[in-house]
Amino acid sequence: MKRHYLAAALAVPLALAACAAPPEETPEAEADPCGSARYTHLIGQTSPTITVPEGQAYRIAREDEPMTMELIQERLTFMFDRRGELLSVSCS
Repeated sequence: MKRHYLAAALAVPLALAACAAPPEETPEAEADPCGSARYTHLIGQTSPTITVPEGQAYRIAREDEPMTMELIQERLTFMFDRRGELLSVSCS
């Protein structure tokens, strides 16, 4: 009879742990996986000084030049016009 009590005593905490929901990512993290919001204050500036954290994937593109279209959500893309004005910063 003692084994049944022991099994029941162990089953309850395990059952409760299984019901716990996994932590969800915030909508902000999903919408900005590369951290592009940190650079929005530079939009409109000509030849801004941009410092990217070490290990952060990024690319610099010109609006009228071809670029690859693969989607890499963790990569920053800085889009400039011909005069060097920063037009946009996005995750791609």
